[in-house]
Amino acid sequence: MTETPKAVVVKQTKRASMLWLLPVVALAAVLAVLFVRAGAERGPRITITFTDAAGLQPGADLIHRGLHVGVVRTVELDSDLKSVVVEAELAPHAAGLAAEGTSFWIVKPEVSLDRVSGLETLLGPRYIAVRPSDTPGKRWREFEGLSESMRGPNDLKLEGLQIRLNAQSAGSISVGSALLYRNMHVGQVTALRLADNAQHVEIDAVVEPRYVPLVRDNTRFWNASGVGVDFGLFSGLSVAAGSLDSVLRGAIGLAAHKKPGEPVEPGHEFELAPSVDNDWLEWQPEIELGQ
Repeated sequence: MTETPKAVVVKQTKRASMLWLLPVVALAAVLAVLFVRAGAERGPRITITFTDAAGLQPGADLIHRGLHVGVVRTVELDSDLKSVVVEAELAPHAAGLAAEGTSFWIVKPEVSLDRVSGLETLLGPRYIAVRPSDTPGKRWREFEGLSESMRGPNDLKLEGLQIRLNAQSAGSISVGSALLYRNMHVGQVTALRLADNAQHVEIDAVVEPRYVPLVRDNTRFWNASGVGVDFGLFSGLSVAAGSLDSVLRGAIGLAAHKKPGEPVEPGHEFELAPSVDNDWLEWQPEIELGQ
């Protein structure tokens, strides 16, 4: 009788099965390293809301102190159709900018006597300027973009006497407009807004510490912006213009009364005259300025 062949069962050792796992484990390790490295090479994502995109495009740079600190990823209209939401990615070395108090604004061309900036955006792409707060707060991811550029390192915290001027119209005055005494810069406009009752414009300004003694309760202020034209039948045509800077960017003139009044407290309110009274220009009080 012929014997039936018996099946031979070959048992693979546990060692052989483990060899198949080694490539899988190695691949997983490589992918993990690549993932961690990719995460390390990317900074935090933030969103900035602006009232106007002002020509901003995806791929635009975020710049701080002349250095590239991020890039714009998307620029989209908000769901309320009243603002623009910009999503940006910060560079890893600039992750600290994603903090409460950081300011963002879109750089636009600006020309005045004391300032020429953003001219590169006339031909090149727009970009977002970044400035961190002096005392950064907690980590932050959503920001409100500024509509005006910040003009100096302490623009929002200028030292000196803060006053308010009430005007019928803002005219050519804007944030950064100068306060002039005898055509010398003695202060700066820091904010403008329509009054709560909508009857006038409120203008906040700061007088530099050295020139605070010029501001008394009887000091006069007027809109020194633009060009004035007057025509008289017998006197003919006359044109009065301030400095080029006041024409371009607006300015506020002030005159100290010939009999200086009492010093004022911070927040004191004055009326802003639409034009200067010639008598004010003749006042020449002797006032000791600060150090």
